[in-house]
Amino acid sequence: MKKSIFTACCLSMVLLGNSSVYADQVVFQPGSVQGKDMWLSSVYNNTAVDDDKLQVGGWGDWYRTLIQFDLTDLPPVATSVDMYMYAYDRGDSSTPVSMIWYFLMSSWDEQTQDYYDPLSGGYLGVLPAPTPNSWYGILNITTAYNWWKAGTYANYGFAFLATDNNNQFNVFRSSDYSDYRYRPKLVVTYDGANLGFPLSGYTPYNAPISAVLDHSMTTGGGCADGLVVAYTNERGSSQYDHSNWYVYGESLSCVNDILYGYKNGNPGTVFSINNQYDTSSGNEDGYYLFYDGHTGYDYPIANTNVYAAASGTVTVPSPNPYNQVNIDHGNGFVTYYLHLSQIYVSTNDYVTKGTSLIGKTSDHLHFTVKKNGQRVDPYGWQGEYGTDPLQVSGNDNVCLWDFCQ
Repeated sequence: MKKSIFTACCLSMVLLGNSSVYADQVVFQPGSVQGKDMWLSSVYNNTAVDDDKLQVGGWGDWYRTLIQFDLTDLPPVATSVDMYMYAYDRGDSSTPVSMIWYFLMSSWDEQTQDYYDPLSGGYLGVLPAPTPNSWYGILNITTAYNWWKAGTYANYGFAFLATDNNNQFNVFRSSDYSDYRYRPKLVVTYDGANLGFPLSGYTPYNAPISAVLDHSMTTGGGCADGLVVAYTNERGSSQYDHSNWYVYGESLSCVNDILYGYKNGNPGTVFSINNQYDTSSGNEDGYYLFYDGHTGYDYPIANTNVYAAASGTVTVPSPNPYNQVNIDHGNGFVTYYLHLSQIYVSTNDYVTKGTSLIGKTSDHLHFTVKKNGQRVDPYGWQGEYGTDPLQVSGNDNVCLWDFCQ
């Protein structure tokens, strides 16, 4: 007796997602190296066929398709995700067929998978038959995508089975098809500024840092809670009353704000942010951490060109005590560049990401990002010991650098 392709499954899902007015979008359309998809059948092609097409249907026998997208370099959290496959005419008397859709929960191999090797999966419902020579949209797979990215479930992709096999076939282009424009694709919408690093010759992960965004600050900023939390969840606590220190951009009443030399409560351990933090040993306080309630990142890189982190419209404040440029990116995000020695743009100038020179650093650049007026961390939140203290709309900060996307 032939074995079923699926074992008994216990998963049922309703895939719901939310759209966002403040969002970016990436279209992911992998080729033959990165793409993973294949078809097989119950009679003539029991072993996986990894060619330029994907088939579902049959004529007395059964054809099935499995597909999986490598999500490694895609946004960590999506607001909406849609999947598309290009259907084309098989060129015979067959007709399209509706498809049963499964969320796969076991691994498979696009070269060696056998039709009768059992797979486990969650039933997602029945999809309508496609129209040949057009894109076939499988809309709103947002929950599945976010589960996969979060590690809630391992990503084994989807399976598509026919509802009937009376000379009924659907044929789609695969990731191995020669014309990349017709390969399967994901359209991922996400809340993100997709920022390029503003300092010429550096990346977010090799630039020295002398002050980070404090995740322990109250909403809208503030200081003097005696704690600094970085995006890695490294923590430093106040050890010195430096009553004459002034924090740039904060009230003169902010005191007791130098945090230094104590990481996660351990004396003598330097706050390093994965060894990229640039502390100082030559000042009167020894190894300092940085300012309690600091609103962004300080990069101690002198006399260096500063470029727009994303496209948008410039505002140069007047008066301008911090030699500052602001860029409104039109999607809820605004970036701020402070302590410039030279400014090369003017208010209402439109600048483009990575190519528009906006200024030059003095001894350092202070860089801040806000979303809808609230400070956010372009490095996201990587803390292992709990939720992000500086949540945005109830969610942890998400990495906004284009390196993350």
